[in-house]
Amino acid sequence: MFSKDRILFQLSRTRVLTLQMMDRIDDEQWFDMPMGVTHVAWNVGHIAIAEYFLGLFLVRGPKDTDAEVIPEAYSGLFGYGSEVSADRAIYPDPDELRAVLNQVHDQVMLETRELPADALDEACAFDHPEFDHHPIFTTKGGSLEWL
Repeated sequence: MFSKDRILFQLSRTRVLTLQMMDRIDDEQWFDMPMGVTHVAWNVGHIAIAEYFLGLFLVRGPKDTDAEVIPEAYSGLFGYGSEVSADRAIYPDPDELRAVLNQVHDQVMLETRELPADALDEACAFDHPEFDHHPIFTTKGGSLEWL
């Protein structure tokens, strides 16, 4: 059995640590690619799409209103199988990335608080052709804990 209180605490604590790391980096450096590996902008976008996917999509399935929470382009830019590019022109600016990250997190927290505790033991909504399972978890609570 999952503890909704523990999940909410973990989500809040992880959020604090993530924002602390982000705040240490000046916006001008968000697209720097030390050693050519990745940049902060891609990582922030990836966190946003991962939080949407793990905290909303797999827990309650897609909704028509999801585009109000996270832009559809984020999946291609930052989602599973995406590749980071040094071309900063293809990415949203740091302010937009922060705003989307905030929107997604706020929605995850809202819906998790509203989720009945016994729903955490239900199977995830694997309603995506590329994601019919996850190797780490099978339940909604597992998805939220992995997040």
